[in-house]
Formats: sequence, structure tokens, C-alpha cells
Amino acid sequence: MCGIVGILSKKGENVVPLVGSMLSCMINRGPDGAGIAANRRVVQSDSFSDLKYHKISGESALGHVRLAIVGGTCGQQPFSSCNGRLTIEHNGEIYNYKRIRKKLLKHHKFTTQTDSEVIVHLLEDHFKEGDLLYAIKKTVAELDGVYALVIKDEQTGTMALVRDRMGVRQIYYGENDRLVAFASERKALWRIGMREPTNRVLPGCVVVIEPNGQLKEIQVSSPPVFPLRIVYKTIGSAVDAYERALLASMKKRTQDFDRIGIIFSGGIDSVMIAWLAKKMVREVVCYTGGVHGSSDIVFARQIAKKLDLKLRVNELTNDEVEQLIPEIIDTIEDTNAGQIEVAIPVYAAVKLAHEDGINVMLTGQGADELFGGYPWYSKVLEKEGYQKLREHMTEDLLLLYRETLEREDKITMAHSIEMREPFLDMNVIRLSMKMDLKLNVKSAEDTFGKHIHRKLAQKLGIPRNIAYRIKEAAQHGSGMHNVVDAIARKHGFDESTIPKRYLDILRSREKIGSSQRYGYLFENEKMWVAEPHVQMYFDSISQTLPTFEQNVVAKPYKR
Repeated sequence: MCGIVGILSKKGENVVPLVGSMLSCMINRGPDGAGIAANRRVVQSDSFSDLKYHKISGESALGHVRLAIVGGTCGQQPFSSCNGRLTIEHNGEIYNYKRIRKKLLKHHKFTTQTDSEVIVHLLEDHFKEGDLLYAIKKTVAELDGVYALVIKDEQTGTMALVRDRMGVRQIYYGENDRLVAFASERKALWRIGMREPTNRVLPGCVVVIEPNGQLKEIQVSSPPVFPLRIVYKTIGSAVDAYERALLASMKKRTQDFDRIGIIFSGGIDSVMIAWLAKKMVREVVCYTGGVHGSSDIVFARQIAKKLDLKLRVNELTNDEVEQLIPEIIDTIEDTNAGQIEVAIPVYAAVKLAHEDGINVMLTGQGADELFGGYPWYSKVLEKEGYQKLREHMTEDLLLLYRETLEREDKITMAHSIEMREPFLDMNVIRLSMKMDLKLNVKSAEDTFGKHIHRKLAQKLGIPRNIAYRIKEAAQHGSGMHNVVDAIARKHGFDESTIPKRYLDILRSREKIGSSQRYGYLFENEKMWVAEPHVQMYFDSISQTLPTFEQNVVAKPYKR
């Protein structure tokens, strides 16, 4: 995992100092090395503080900070192709890089053992006719993993920003009259005066930046969609196929590690990940965050004891939650109340993992969207039928990038930890869509959902009462929903303080998450829609943060 940035000047100015400024606000994303490339020259160092970037200059430049996970200490970026034509930066993980590397060794000189270097030589192989877009399409078709890539054709000056098809790793970009710039986090764009709205590269897409500053977006890999033909129509066949796919996904994401952390809530998704990881990794530590006495903490402790899982708990007081809120808003670059309430327990868990020296964590994200786990799904089924339910589930899955994955990437990387998502392996995703949905959401009265998921848990040896435990949503199970309400009221924000103009602003803001978009229509609205006074409290905090772009409060992101 890493942080990547870059700038193209529209005025012919030297942008290297600005690239250095952008990197300086993302050092936690890459404490193990840094590099900047400009005018076919690259400077690198084992730390950003020692990076001598004043020695180079250019009207376009790429910058990188590295978190060393694959390839050890040797692997600073940017990388160059053997012929010097292509320069790349990579943030993410490529799980089949060893196989690709073996194929490429015959014709290319490797200087590191990293998965990232494989990408530049694979691109070089496909760049025979000088068609960068063709080379990108051929390359991403061979990659099994997640990634945000920046590729520069040094001959033409064209740059391309590439994002994996599920959007597990993000990259943002923006422009003004002087610059086109891009970065792993929006705060790096804000640092150089880029104002909102900025954009994100969409999943499966390439944004091409021409030397004259013109931008063009092209889709290069298609998202997974519900197939016309159902393959798995029985519980037995579905569970067996799911077991094979999930075990393969877990092996990819745990290979070569002796120690790994789990973001653990006590729900079946994180329990299954921890249970499987324990069989594959020498030391597995589960991490839970929440307020004292919350149900997630109570159940996490009970389940960890029952399954003999090592557990550490960050049990927060109300005062500690209050102190964390500004830090979390700054980290996730968002004031959406639903996002913050979910982020707090995750942040608390990840912070504890960082203190323990963990550098890779696994999460159970994606299982609800794949297997029908949200409580309102059965209500959708009752009112709208299976076809509409499948459409909602697919929509929720394809929006995970902006509603969950970007938030949790920023949280883990703020603590120099790489997050991996076993349920979002493409083979697991495709498999879930080949199952008859009736196997997972049985009826309008089904209070559990994701039955194939739960049946596999039992087959793996997890007791039924754990596999079929109904878990509260993170903001409720961790106790955060009520705590942040109390904190807002403590600071004088309540129903009587909300001006009408602020309510008008709220109505225009983007709804984030399945529960906010439509789930509340089928459930208790007060559970899922943040109270305006709580949202106003969070917005007021953002106004005090020096690094936070104030326009995001009043103006929603473009996409």
C-alpha cells in the first residue's frame, strides 16, 4: 500500500515543489520510502524527510510514498520500464504477481521483488504499437488484485490514471486554470489550492491526461453484473462452491504473512474471516472498537473466548469519542454523519492494531451486499420481488467504493496499515451472482438473510448460534449512534437550533450508504437517517480543521 500524487502544469511551471507538498500530508500512507519522478529523472529515499527532490524539476511530476508489504525494504517507486518509455506508480496488491513475474523474467530486468514492478514490465510487453490505452486494457485483464495506477508515457507526456474494477483503491483528481493534479487522498489536492468539487476515477476506468491538460475518461474493465443463467440452485452445491472460492481468496490475502490483524465486530462476516485466517497464519489478532458496554464489545469478547481467538478491545469513553471526531473527519475527508458513526469504532480498532505493530488487516466488508444480509432486504423482497432485490443488491455492491472502501482505506492508511477484503475477490463476487437469490433471502419474513454464507460458517466449524447471530449495524452495535447524539446536544446542537436554510442544504446532499439511500424506507427511519442537529455538529467541527476543504460541507462531491 502506498500514497500516489502527481501534477501537470498548464503554464509550464516547475511543479516538483508542489508534488513534495502533496506527499508531505500523506506520509502515513508510506513511511518506508518516497520517490519523485520528473523529466525522466527519479529521486528516491528510504523516507520522505530525506528525499532530495529539489535536485529535479519539471512541468509534470509524479510522487510516491511506500508502505513496504510485498518485496521488503527494496521497492521504492516510481518504476520505469526497461526502455525508459513508461513510468508508473502503484497503490494496491497484485495477488498473481509471482506467476506474471516468472513469465516476464525472460525479457525484462527486475530490480526488486515487489508486485508493483511486475506491472510496468507487463505494460511494456503490451505497448508494442505505442498505444497506451490498448496496453492498459491488456494489462489490467491479466491482473488479479486491487490497484490505483498512474502511468506516464515519457515520450508523449500523456498520463493515465487507472482504478480496479471494484474501486477497492481510490485516486482523486482535479484541475484549475494552472494545474491538473491527482492523489490518493483529497487533502493532498487541497494542500496545493485545488478546490471542490474534485473527482474520483471511477471503478474500472482510465482517466487520460493529455500534455495540454485535456481530460478524457474511458472504461477499460466491466463491473460484475447479475448473470442471466443461475448455476447454483441447491444449498449444498452453493455452499461447496463458495467454500472453494473463499478459501482461495483467503490464501491469496494471507500468503507469506506470520502475523495479521482482523477488524472484528463479532458479526459472522468478521468471525468467518478470523476463523479462516487462524488456520492460515501463525498469529491472528482480532481488534474491536466501541463504547463501554456496547453489544459489539460484549459479543466480540464472548465469541473470541468461544472460538479461542486472540482479541484486543479499544473501549472508548464518551470523552474519548468526542476527542476522536475531529481526527476522524480529517482522516475520512467527509462530514456525513452516517460515515462518521461507522468510522469511529473502525478507527478505534485500527489505532490499537497500529500500536501493536500490525501492518495488514482483513475486513469482512462486502458479504451483506453479496449474500443479502441487510435487514431491509427482506422488506424489499416483500414489496418489490426478487428481481428488484437483486438490482438493489448489485447497486449496493457497485457503490461500495465510495460508501465503505474509500473510508476504510483512509482509516487504515492513516495508521500505516494495509486493508484487504477477502469477500471482494472477483471469483467470490461472480460466484455469489450465480446463486439463486432464494437460497440467501428466503422470504419476506426472513430476519437473517445470507443463508449460504451462514451455512458455510457452520460447515467450517463455527457454532450455529454464532453463525445465525443477528448483528446490529456498526453505528448501533458499537454504541456510537447514541453517543454522538449526546455529544452534539452537549455542545448546544438540538432540534431547536436548526435553521431552515440548513435543512435545505441537507436535502441537496448526497445520500451515502444503502441505509441512507433507501433502507430507511423499509425500517425505522430514526435508526438510519442522521438527525439534522448531529449533522450540523459535525459540519461545525469541520470548519475548525485547517487541512479540511471547507467547500465539501456545502457542496457535494461530483462523484
